[in-house]
Amino acid sequence: MRHETGAAPSPTATRRAVVTTACGAVAVAQMATTIYLPGMPALGADIGADDSTLQLSVAVFVVFAALPVVAWGRVAERFGRVPAFVAAGLCFVLASAALALITSAPELLALRVVQAVGAGGIAVVGRMMIKDLFAGADLARQLALLSMAFVVALGGGQVIGGIVTSTVGWRYGFVVLAVLAALPVVFALRISLPKPAVRASSRGTARRLFADRVFLAGAVAGGIGFAVIVMIQQKSAFIFVDRFALPPWVFGLFGVLYGAAYLGGATYVRRSVRRVGARAMMGQGTWIMLAGCVLITAVWVVELPRAIALPIFLAGYVTTTFGQSTLFPNSAAHAVSHLATGAAIAVSWCALIQQGLAGIAALAGPALTGLLAWSLVLTLLAAANVVLVVAPAPSRTKE
Repeated sequence: MRHETGAAPSPTATRRAVVTTACGAVAVAQMATTIYLPGMPALGADIGADDSTLQLSVAVFVVFAALPVVAWGRVAERFGRVPAFVAAGLCFVLASAALALITSAPELLALRVVQAVGAGGIAVVGRMMIKDLFAGADLARQLALLSMAFVVALGGGQVIGGIVTSTVGWRYGFVVLAVLAALPVVFALRISLPKPAVRASSRGTARRLFADRVFLAGAVAGGIGFAVIVMIQQKSAFIFVDRFALPPWVFGLFGVLYGAAYLGGATYVRRSVRRVGARAMMGQGTWIMLAGCVLITAVWVVELPRAIALPIFLAGYVTTTFGQSTLFPNSAAHAVSHLATGAAIAVSWCALIQQGLAGIAALAGPALTGLLAWSLVLTLLAAANVVLVVAPAPSRTKE
């Protein structure tokens, strides 16, 4: 292990190591949901948890991944990025391993809280390290690379979860997750970064950020898009199993489609953001998400045969996923790139807003028992995001 005060490697090597670690963090943090989805019905049957409790376990994860991100950001500012990342990573690994041993619903919810706290930490500190090294269009390109890591979690996690659940059982999904989460933690120990400089008091940072219309527009737009995706994930396992009568491994294989859609959007961002611009790409992403939500809603407006309803639902899910992969990295870059000072800690506030909005939506999701009402809410959220993003751009102010 090289200490943060040790000799620094080349800038290129440091950037590669940081990007690799951040990508691993994003992948395992998201995989905490996707590897878990195919096994939710079987898990509920084994520990005596009903559908509402299982959906609540998804909401709890999203909420508690959001709540401590600013605290993690301040820890990273004071003690360094690597110590903060390792502490959050160990929290995540231990909780994931413990989830493999649960026997009751309270244990599930409690450990999902601990797991979420660790997930929020590694995700936000990883993004802070990226922001330390990149800005502007280059930042959007690197955040799009994180989106590609998200692809691994979105598609690969669901495939792994489906196969594991159908073969050896849902408990082993958490074991796999703990092992995978240990990898970026170990890799982070090899990163050598300068010791954080002594910083001025950050008092008033939140007030300045919440008065910055550019920051708010980017953060809220990404948060609404994230909320739509979380609400779809929350219901998807039950839709595929209960409405379409599909086994967990088939549901898991559909993750390949979502992964391909997210990869397509992230690749589009990396190749075109310098030419198109982050704000314009945000607008494209919101319109695409709205189109996907309209398709999902159409499935429940009339009673369609399964052979027709399933492809339309999948098309809506894939389209919405592509839109989010276009929207999300650009929204985060748009929110913080213009800031002259405090941009790294602003990343944690941006994450709090985005995760918080997704958490609120996830908590409301179980109350929407009718699929038509649920899909209409998705469409209204997507439409509100279009209005937010296509509104006249506010003038940018430097901190």
